[in-house]
Order: sequence, then C-alpha cells, then structure tokens
Amino acid sequence: MAALASVPALAAATIAAAQDGATQSTQGTAWWPLAAWSVAAILAVAAIARVPWLRAMPRVGPAWPLRAEPSVLCFGAAFLATAIGAAAATTAFRIDDASPALARTVASSIGVHAAQLAVVGAALLVPAFRTRGASSVAGRGGVHRQPRGHAESVALAIAFAALLWPIAQAAGGIAGAVETWFGGARPALGHATLEAMSDSGTADPWWWGAVASAVLLAPLAEELAYRGLLQQGLKATGLPAWLAVALTSALFALMHWSALTDGARAAGLVTLFTLSAGWGALLERSGRISAAVIAHSLFNAANLFAAQQA
Repeated sequence: MAALASVPALAAATIAAAQDGATQSTQGTAWWPLAAWSVAAILAVAAIARVPWLRAMPRVGPAWPLRAEPSVLCFGAAFLATAIGAAAATTAFRIDDASPALARTVASSIGVHAAQLAVVGAALLVPAFRTRGASSVAGRGGVHRQPRGHAESVALAIAFAALLWPIAQAAGGIAGAVETWFGGARPALGHATLEAMSDSGTADPWWWGAVASAVLLAPLAEELAYRGLLQQGLKATGLPAWLAVALTSALFALMHWSALTDGARAAGLVTLFTLSAGWGALLERSGRISAAVIAHSLFNAANLFAAQQA
C-alpha cells in the first residue's frame, strides 16, 4: 500500500511543478512534470498489479444479463442511434448553425447519450436477449455471479480513479511529446468541449449543462454501452477478458476522434484508450458496472476542474 499512498504526493508535486511553468510553452514539452507523472504512473501500475485488494477478482465475474449476439448487436444499434439522438436533441433545443459552439456541443451530447441509454434499456427489457442456463456464458463460468459488495465496489472505484489519473497523464503526455516532436502544435486544451466551456464561462447555462452531461450522463451511457454491451458481449463470445477490454478500449478511443482538437489527437487517443482499459479492468475486478460509472464520472469531474484551473 506504500506505492498507493505515494501517488497523491507525487501528483501534488507534479502539479506544483507544472504551475511553476519554467519549461512549459505552447509548442514545447514540460519535461519535469512529464517525468514526475511517469514515476507516479509506474507506482500506480505496480499498485494495481500487486496490491491484493486491487488485483483480486470476484469468484465468478460481472453479472451482465445479455447473451453474446444480442449484446454486441445492440451495441451496434446504440452506435447508429447516436446520430438520430443528436439530431433530435438539437431540434428539441432549437439549435442551429448560428447557436453558440457550447450549445451545439451540449445539445448533441445529450442526444447521443440519451440514445445510447434508450437502446441499452430496451435491450435489457427483452427476455429473449437474456442468458439461458448452461448454453449461456454464465453457465460456462464466464460471467460473474458473486460481485463485490456495493460499498467495496465504490471504494474500489475511487482507488482506481486516483490511480488511473497519473497513468493517463503519463501515457497522454508521452504521446503528446512525440506528436510535438514531429511538428505538432499543442493546444492549450485538447478537447473541443473544454475549449467551448472556457470560451463561454460559468454564467452561461450551457456551461452547467456541459458539466451535468460530462459528470452524470456520459459516464452512465458510455459505461453501459461500451463496458456493458460491447465488452461483456465480446467476452460472451469466448474472447479472453483482456482482449475484450483491449478491443472495447480501442473503439472507445476512436469514437471520440471528432471531439479531439488538432495537435492533441495522439495524446487524446492514448489517454482515452488507457482510461477505457482501466475502467474495463475495474469492471472485471469489481463485478459491478456501477464501479466503472463512478470512476468514469470522477475522472471527468477532475478533468473539468483541472481545465478550469489552467
């Protein structure tokens, strides 16, 4: 547990070094903070890999109730439904090309995630999609039936959220440094929504809508769709858990391509893949998708806070 306890201290030291800004520039790389994040990331990975409480698996695994084929097919349906949801939301909120960028972004985000939730909810309500005895992945021992307790899962989610932060910072920072080395211009903020929020300010009601969407709606919808429908569906086909997590994480990162700004796409993709893999591992180790939702929500909240301090 010493490694786990040392991460916040190293993170604090890194933030302080970043605020000094001695080596930071728009075009350059802050090597000292990146080195500190890398050390913290190594310690965090060691903690996840070696601390018994963090690495322990439930006796059976995540209790995802859908069979393989409906789960994966419904993920495809959820993906297709996002375009319909975005269009419906922008129409409902009377958003057009003349509307502020943040209004367009938030309305679209609400529609996308509402559509995902609608498809997941519909899939879970169809009896024919559910697992059936020994023919199901549950019958073959691939789905957890005895997950960790609710309180323990919340504690595990908080621990993973804290440990994933330096890992994501280091992985994204290294990718960003490589991108800058090859001539990329690093933006101040790497996400279109964060840029729009920075431009609008907290007096704009859409700013608060963006916060609610990022901290509440997006984690719930994306975890149910990606970690639920897709990751557990891929596992149910017989894929090893690590491969299901990797494939889900690759798609999760790519699906956020349009939200990443020029000069930050390499860092963004690597960061998103790293986070998604961490949330996927958290689901496997907790047996509860709620743990992944909480960790995702905590990261988004911390990211919004850090962006406002930048």
